[in-house]
Amino acid sequence: MAITKYDRPDRKKKYGAKWTEGKKRRFKFFESKKKRDDFIREFNSQVKKTGPALLELSAMDAVVMAECLKKLGSSAEVLRAVDEYARRSRVEPVAYAVARKEFLEEKLNADLDDDYLRHLKNTTGKFSTTKVVSEVLPADARQWAAGLSGAPVTVRNDIKWMRLFWNWLVERGYALENAFADVPLPTVSEREPEFLPIADARALMTAAQSHYPDAVAYFALGLFAGLRSSAICRLNLAEHIRFEQRGILITGAHAKNKRRQFVDGHEPNLWKWLEWCKENAPAGFDLNARLWERRRGQVAGKAKVKMPHNALRHSFATYHCALYGDAGKTATLLTHRGNVSILYEHYKGNATREQAKKFFSIAP
Repeated sequence: MAITKYDRPDRKKKYGAKWTEGKKRRFKFFESKKKRDDFIREFNSQVKKTGPALLELSAMDAVVMAECLKKLGSSAEVLRAVDEYARRSRVEPVAYAVARKEFLEEKLNADLDDDYLRHLKNTTGKFSTTKVVSEVLPADARQWAAGLSGAPVTVRNDIKWMRLFWNWLVERGYALENAFADVPLPTVSEREPEFLPIADARALMTAAQSHYPDAVAYFALGLFAGLRSSAICRLNLAEHIRFEQRGILITGAHAKNKRRQFVDGHEPNLWKWLEWCKENAPAGFDLNARLWERRRGQVAGKAKVKMPHNALRHSFATYHCALYGDAGKTATLLTHRGNVSILYEHYKGNATREQAKKFFSIAP
C-alpha cells in the first residue's frame, strides 16, 4: 500500500498525500508540508505493523469488534461502515458563503461568458444556509427548489445551476455528494422563439443610425451575423473584423464554447453596415457590455420597438433559415455546436423566403 505526495496548489490545504485501499484512491490534505510528511511517516509505520497488530487485539478491542458485528450483522457491513465514516471525515467543513465566494472567483478568473457568470452569481445567491456545505441534505435542496417562484423554465434553470455548483463542491472536497442531483425538474413547454418583424428591424437600424451611431455596428452584428451579445462586446475592429476576407474571427477567449472560429459567408448587407460604421462611427466597435446594454434600450425606445429576449440573434436565425433552408449553414454562422436538426425545427416556418430576402436587404 504505497503512499505518495499529492499537492493541490488550488486548495486552501494544498499539501496532500495519496494512496490506494483495495481499488479506491484515498486523499488527505494538510496546511503545511511538515504535517503532510509526518502523516506519511506515521502511515508507513502503521502499514508495517498491520500484520502483527491483528494478532494482538486487546480484550476491549475484541468487545468492540463483537459489538460492531452484532449491530451491523457481518464483517462486510462493519468494513463498509468504517469506509463510509472515513469518507465523510475527509470532507472539509466550509461555510456556504465561503465556498460560494471561492467558486465565483474561480469562474471569474476563467474569463467565462458574462451571461453565464451572471446566472451563476444570481442563482447561488438565492440559496442561503447557516450549515456548512457538507451538512446540506437532499431534503434541504428539495425544500429550496419547492420555494422557487417564477416561470417553470426559470425554476428548471435555477436547479441546473445549483447542480453545477454542487458538482464543483464535491470535486473540491467540500461536499460528499450532490444534494441537488435528484431534485425534480419542472416540466417546461417549448415556447416559440421571439424574433423581430422586418419593419421593427429596419426601425432599429434607422434609430441607431440617427441617434446612437456608436451602436450601429453592434446591432448589425446581432441582426445580420447572429453573434451573441457577449461575443459582440469583445470584438476589436482591427483584430476581429476582417473586411478583406469578409469574415469575423471569434477567438477562444471570446467564444462561449472557448473554441476559436473564423466565420464567413454572411449576407452582403452586414458588410455594408460595418463599412458605414468604419467610416462614420469607428468608436462604435469598442462599446463595453454595460454601455451596449444601455444602447439597446435607448435605440429600442427611439424606434418604439419591443425587444424580446435575445431578439437580434433569434431574428438572424429565423430569417437565415427561411432564406436558405439549410440548418447546417445557419448553425455554422451561429457557431452552434448542438444538433442542427433541432435548430432547424426550432426556426423553420417562422418566416418565408421572400420575407428573408427583405430582411437581409436592410442596408444603410
